[in-house]
Amino acid sequence: MKHYLLPQSGQFYKVNMHSHTTLSDGKQTPEEVKAAYKAHGYAAVAFTEHEGLFDLSHLSDDEFIAITSYEYSFGNPNNPPFCFYEGKVMTFDHNEQVHLNFYAKDPHNTKMVCYNPKRVWGNTRNYLDQFQWVGTPDYERVLTVECINEVIKTARENGFLVSYNHPTWSLNTYPTYSRFENLSAFEITNGGSDRGSDLDYTPYVYDQMARTGQRMICVAGDDNHNVGGFFLAWTMVKADKLGYSELIEGLEKGNCYASDGPEIYDLYVENGKVTIRCSDAIGIYYSTAGRRTGCKLTNAENPTVNEATFTIKPEDFFFRITVKDKNGKHANTRIYYLDEFGKDTLIGIVSNVKQTGKMKPEIADALLSVIENTDERDGYHLNSLYQQAMELLK
Repeated sequence: MKHYLLPQSGQFYKVNMHSHTTLSDGKQTPEEVKAAYKAHGYAAVAFTEHEGLFDLSHLSDDEFIAITSYEYSFGNPNNPPFCFYEGKVMTFDHNEQVHLNFYAKDPHNTKMVCYNPKRVWGNTRNYLDQFQWVGTPDYERVLTVECINEVIKTARENGFLVSYNHPTWSLNTYPTYSRFENLSAFEITNGGSDRGSDLDYTPYVYDQMARTGQRMICVAGDDNHNVGGFFLAWTMVKADKLGYSELIEGLEKGNCYASDGPEIYDLYVENGKVTIRCSDAIGIYYSTAGRRTGCKLTNAENPTVNEATFTIKPEDFFFRITVKDKNGKHANTRIYYLDEFGKDTLIGIVSNVKQTGKMKPEIADALLSVIENTDERDGYHLNSLYQQAMELLK
């Protein structure tokens, strides 16, 4: 029986999850951005203005959704360790930042969290008298992990999904992002930054964060400020129909993938293996929580690949799949955790590695016994299941 990781029913909708207009520091109006993206086949745009939350639901229609959202930033006033001088930062190029996008689950939710008008800049300052907020407008944000996590928590509690953006542009390092909590999404490709640097396609950061125990989907967006930054990276969301709540639900459920080129058509698990079907590619790659990987590449007889099947092993703990096309562009599934799967799918995974000799029979039998006797309501946490299986073998 096939377990679809991307729903078999519904339709994919193309969404730019990161954009700026004349409401903050962009060159085009919201209406111009809508017209351009709609004409280019997009179903939705998240208008993530800097430090300002606007209800642009009047732009939504039967063929387009304006996602209510904004970008929230932290800055470090001190010079980073690699500098030769101390004290306050002397150039913005050395100013570490952390940027988060907040996406409102309710299109009419325009109450900003952890707000302070002193942090509003650019054209957004023209709308100070229109802004609403939760609590008092005097929040003092600082670039510390503790403060960032407090802001993320507050945003989630007040009806927002939260994405962590462009870590390379932000000069972020592992000691910072490895300790974030409660994120909804990671921006695996920032089209604008990557176009100008070839540095902000960052799947390795996504993997590192997952290995610390963080769970989130991956998204992509343009971070467009002008027409030169249009149509570079997007998120494909699977939903039964085009609507605001349907798109948000698709993101929350992880029924989506991120891309700057290739398309993913199908993704499912069957008999302990995961299969993906996609547009023309030169490589399809399977990666896990460990160093075990898999790939299907082109060769002289097959100049493109459009499908690949990979064996899932219980010790993978999680996996994701990347599709790469001839232009060097990528489509990225989110990370799928084996403990998300139901009992039957997990039994299929263990049975397959047993039958193919990729796991010792006695270990596989012990693990199967533990899975069979685990109440589905308790969840199938692989570390715990392995420990229980090892106990049975003693």
